Amino acid sequence: MIHPCLLLLFLASPALAEPFVLLIHETPDQIALRGDTGPDGATYWAAYADWGKQAADAGVMRGGAAMVPVPVATLGRLDSSTLILGGFFQIDVPDVATAESWAARLPAATTGAIDVRATVPAPGM
Repeated sequence: MIHPCLLLLFLASPALAEPFVLLIHETPDQIALRGDTGPDGATYWAAYADWGKQAADAGVMRGGAAMVPVPVATLGRLDSSTLILGGFFQIDVPDVATAESWAARLPAATTGAIDVRATVPAPGM
């Protein structure tokens, strides 16, 4: 038998969250804005800072990073394209639809592409 207090705690808790990774693919022009010290560069960084604050305030942010736009090493085949993997965010949300909603708000969603990926728990890690 489940203790009534435990049942209330379970029912009152938010929906269980799943980790998703949002992979940010940007155009070379967008990547170049990272080094722009003028208003365009400031606008670029401010848009990501605003998104990050919204995600943190909503309690879904787990982390993320901007990435150097060229690999430091490549193992295996790398498919070249016009978009560059520029960074990622990891978020905890209840389902794919919510992850897609957060991805759609990223600045690169209108200028590049965002891959929404569910994570796979690795046994023993």
